Amino acid sequence: MYTGSDRIPTGEIPFFAAFAVYLFLAVLQTSFYRDFLPRENRMNAILLILLLILLIRECCFESIDKASLLLLAAAILFFVTALMSGTLWTACPFLLIYFGRRITPKRLFLFAFCCTAALVALVILSSLAGLIENYQRIEVNRDNNRAYLGFLYALYPGAFLFNVTALIICARGRKIRMATLVLLTAAAYYIYRRTDSRSICLVTLVLIAAALFWKFLPSFARGLRKLFFAVIPLFPVCAVSSIVIAFRFNGSVRWMSRLDNVLTHRLTYMSESVSKYGIRLLGQEVGWVGYGLGSGGLTPVGDYLYVDNMYLNFLQRFGWIAFFTALVLVTVSLYAMYKKGRYELLFVFALITLHGMLDDLSLQLVYNTFWIAAANALLPSPAAGPAEGVKRSLIRHHITSGRQVLQ
Repeated sequence: MYTGSDRIPTGEIPFFAAFAVYLFLAVLQTSFYRDFLPRENRMNAILLILLLILLIRECCFESIDKASLLLLAAAILFFVTALMSGTLWTACPFLLIYFGRRITPKRLFLFAFCCTAALVALVILSSLAGLIENYQRIEVNRDNNRAYLGFLYALYPGAFLFNVTALIICARGRKIRMATLVLLTAAAYYIYRRTDSRSICLVTLVLIAAALFWKFLPSFARGLRKLFFAVIPLFPVCAVSSIVIAFRFNGSVRWMSRLDNVLTHRLTYMSESVSKYGIRLLGQEVGWVGYGLGSGGLTPVGDYLYVDNMYLNFLQRFGWIAFFTALVLVTVSLYAMYKKGRYELLFVFALITLHGMLDDLSLQLVYNTFWIAAANALLPSPAAGPAEGVKRSLIRHHITSGRQVLQ
């Protein structure tokens, strides 16, 4: 569990103010409140102002070390690539991750939890009260219809739920209250029944079960820490496996066809997307057509073709250079988490990594605040506190005195 004060220091206020504005716009943009938000040019102006504020904070309060220079180079690469293949809105989060690299993880988790949970609750309650539309899609091959609960896609509420669940569990650790876990379990069941988001709700319940395990069996959980070393290669293994599957998929092979049916034809769409758009060195703008609604609740036009796989989705949009850069950075970050004993965070990334084979939403910062924590893990451990500094000064004083006596 992370330690530290929950109060926001003066030097971190600009980041949290900018991050709050980003979360407000990003969450509401995924809902039917989108039509009430400023137009794209004004949204871009707001984003640029946020980045300017963070740049000023960086110059006033932060120092640059080797790890920060590496992260800055990667952030610029991702930012430029995202601008080439998308919009400023998709590029902005990469700089937010860099600017938030030194924020205390516990403070970040609690802040993001409060903001995201409040905004998601606002959207869902507004849809139930009739203030915004609660779109429902008729499902023929499922047990129940999918309610969007005020969002533009049925999977968005489940993705937000997993993020807020992981945030509060990592922030509170063993001190998390049973009432909180019961409330999160009830929320997962409700969202599953209304949206039929099976995989993400299942992953959320696994995380809640792990939190109970850590809370009531801490000694046994500590004995399993060495097993978390297996999480380090998990990200590159899943990434490489996804690419191989996309290129080697053959629907005429029986076991591949059966697996594709179980995964609701995700493998077919991955293969078709690679054949249609290919993969470029510096990425591209990909014209996928999914089930998400557009402005005004309009359904997308065209035949369905979307890549739900997080790894292939990123590769096709951002290209080989950004893909391999991200692969190395995330793997090194997971290793750093293991060395620093951040096992709860490693478990969360294990779930994100595995679920990323089926869902791409964790790529986005608004659904996955832990990308900032991954950047934080790459930095050197904080310097010793005041007490440790006094202790070292006394040691140096005694050594100096001893040398003078010998002389």
